[in-house]
Amino acid sequence: MKIDATTTQEQLLKLSEQVLRRDLLQSTPLNLKFFLRYLILFLLFPGMVFGFKVGLGITLGFCAVLVGILFWGSDAASALAIYSWLSAGLLVLLLVTIGVIRKAWQEREVRRQYRPSTPGLRHAQRAPQNHPLRWHQSNTEGFVAAHLVLQAPQRGVYAVLVTLKNYEGAQLITQGRQGTSLVYAGGGKGNDFNALVLYRLEAGSHELIWAIPAGSSPEAKVSLLNQISI
Repeated sequence: MKIDATTTQEQLLKLSEQVLRRDLLQSTPLNLKFFLRYLILFLLFPGMVFGFKVGLGITLGFCAVLVGILFWGSDAASALAIYSWLSAGLLVLLLVTIGVIRKAWQEREVRRQYRPSTPGLRHAQRAPQNHPLRWHQSNTEGFVAAHLVLQAPQRGVYAVLVTLKNYEGAQLITQGRQGTSLVYAGGGKGNDFNALVLYRLEAGSHELIWAIPAGSSPEAKVSLLNQISI
């Protein structure tokens, strides 16, 4: 979908919902690549739900018990132990899956909310076009951040394009979950890194912040793609 000054709020809102639905589905069993790791980990090592060290201890304890049962030649007891272990793994997998889906659902609801304005922000931009960004030390260790104060004339969805020149990294964090949906972020060898973000904003001033891992400070620019008339 091409976004420009003629793109309507209905189109942007529909795109935002599609992005949020995509992100939600990535946290469900429909994302086979993601959940296959959970299946293997918790089915075979259910104790890992308590953390690596505790999980490793539980696994070693079970192996020791199972070896002892096999040493005494009790096939029925060893079969019962294995079935109980796998049942515990299935239970843990089910609980973890429910927890992940619930958290993803809550995340979507937060991102569907319109972000309230912040009074007192200075140097607000109404319709930035290739506005340069400056990197500074982020509050998060190991990252540098850049920000823009955007003046939203009215409540709506704002499409913001962030462009990083000669950036060979693959990570850009949009700080602030409420009202934010990341349509895409990426680049290619010899190409600029672009990130398209949709923001649901109430009327007023908003500070938009983006962060990348420290160690590089590429030339960065930001543009507002759509236009909202009062």
